[in-house]
Amino acid sequence: MSVFESDTTTVSYREKECRTICGERFVYAIAYSIGAQYVLLVVFLLLVNLSLLHPVGWLWGSFQLFCSITTWLYTMPLISAIIIYGIILAKSFFTGGECPRTRFQQLIRSMNQKCALLLVNCAIGFLTAWLYTRFVREDYNVLFLPNKNGTYVLNEKYLFLLLGGMVAGVYYFVKNKFDKSTVYFPVIQQARFLQIRAQLYSILYRSLFKSFVPTMIYVSFFYIFGSAYLRYKLADFFHGVTLAEESLLGSFCSIVFDVRIILYCWILFSHILSNMKLMQMMIFMFLTEYKEFPLERAAEVSLVEALACKQFPIIQQLAALNLFSIAEDCDPRRRAQLYALSIPGGHPYNWNSVSNECIRLIREFSVELHKSIQNVTLKPSPKVAKLRPTASMDAEKLIAKQYNESFGIRSLSSAVSGSVPEVPKTQNGDAGQILDRKFDLLRSLIHSIPAYRFFFVKTKPQACYLESNQCQQIVWISQALASLAAQSIVEDKFGVVQKSLPTILKTLLQLKETVDRISTIQLDVKRIDRNYLALKAATKRSLYRITHAFADYLADLRLEPHDLEVLQGFVHYREV
Repeated sequence: MSVFESDTTTVSYREKECRTICGERFVYAIAYSIGAQYVLLVVFLLLVNLSLLHPVGWLWGSFQLFCSITTWLYTMPLISAIIIYGIILAKSFFTGGECPRTRFQQLIRSMNQKCALLLVNCAIGFLTAWLYTRFVREDYNVLFLPNKNGTYVLNEKYLFLLLGGMVAGVYYFVKNKFDKSTVYFPVIQQARFLQIRAQLYSILYRSLFKSFVPTMIYVSFFYIFGSAYLRYKLADFFHGVTLAEESLLGSFCSIVFDVRIILYCWILFSHILSNMKLMQMMIFMFLTEYKEFPLERAAEVSLVEALACKQFPIIQQLAALNLFSIAEDCDPRRRAQLYALSIPGGHPYNWNSVSNECIRLIREFSVELHKSIQNVTLKPSPKVAKLRPTASMDAEKLIAKQYNESFGIRSLSSAVSGSVPEVPKTQNGDAGQILDRKFDLLRSLIHSIPAYRFFFVKTKPQACYLESNQCQQIVWISQALASLAAQSIVEDKFGVVQKSLPTILKTLLQLKETVDRISTIQLDVKRIDRNYLALKAATKRSLYRITHAFADYLADLRLEPHDLEVLQGFVHYREV
């Protein structure tokens, strides 16, 4: 086997291992989400069958109803919808993130996922309502009720609850748009049980208040717009089915004055919102769960390989977090593995591979960020202060001069006098040149259409995308490199960090220069302000830490004079 084939096999194997790590986390998230459905079902059964006068019978009856085989069979459609929901979200994280060039590409990329999520949200809401109505009174859990005349009457209350479940799913989709680029890691890593317990209480409590207003709005809209049309269509579709209330007012009053069904609808909305929120919480909890990667190559994915895994950005973030924890940990044993020499050979393989990969990631981020802000509009400069006319300058000339200087207009007095050169007349060419000119004219007309420029011209700067997706891992990597370099004075017995220290400083200075330029441009995106401030603070914090540790040895490093001059600002604490 050739070297190329061996490298290709290794890359595919590591990619498979990274996919396995993400797959396991999603399987756990789906399993915990399914468990949360049964918890919510128990809560619903306790609320529906509430009987304070007979507490033992109430609890025992709810327990028997939950443990029956019929109940578990009823839950199977909802469990299937939850599994599909998890698969759709997993697929979105399995694709590598690239900045869409135009709004049309962004629309096409997100359209399939958004449509699938909308359908699954509707299905989960509908199936949740269908499942929960199995355990309420008979006049609320069947679509057709028998009449005295041997016919069937359309049960509008059951229809009301089923449509309420679908509306609740759509409401959550519109209100809480899922975005895979915003995966925020917790400040403090906690155990799964502590996170679930804290989130479960808050989600259940808040959903009761957040679902009250949507429930009331749904009740109004259903009987103003839906009941006047939908119930007649269903009665016509099912032959022999009549309506209990022919008049719209009578149908409306039969629901409004039924306190029980309004309460059921409110509890149903609350449970569906809690259900969707818990599933999303489970996914983010397992995605951001801390993972320790080995420093050396083994059966698992090593730290360097995880940092280089662009196909799965979440793996890169987990590796960056692991490196940051190694650098900031009070226990120096894992840092000793980074500073150690290989046996046999005596080479700093671990440090060289980790530091080179970190430097490469920071440089690529700096280069892409620098390219993305080259053609971005600068922030408007402050207005020019008005000058007062003097005795030697006329007021009108002063105003004209001030106006020309403000707008960059060259004075006509400095123009070279002479005749204006005549534009040469275009000679008639052959048919090919005429056709090319027609196509150029048609292309210019198409490009001038506002809708074309909106969909097919890149307007959103890539800096927003970079700061939203890669800022967090660059913050961790830059601070980890600085911490490892600063602690190497005491812990690095072989001096393996000294060789790469000038490269680290130069890379961080390039990142600082690029980040400082962002403050001079106009991005008009408020949500990246936090990422920008975090990146700016992390870059300066890293430079401060290195210069504080190596302040007496900066002159001995092979750095350019300009870089040494910039570092003096950090040595004397002048950078803020």
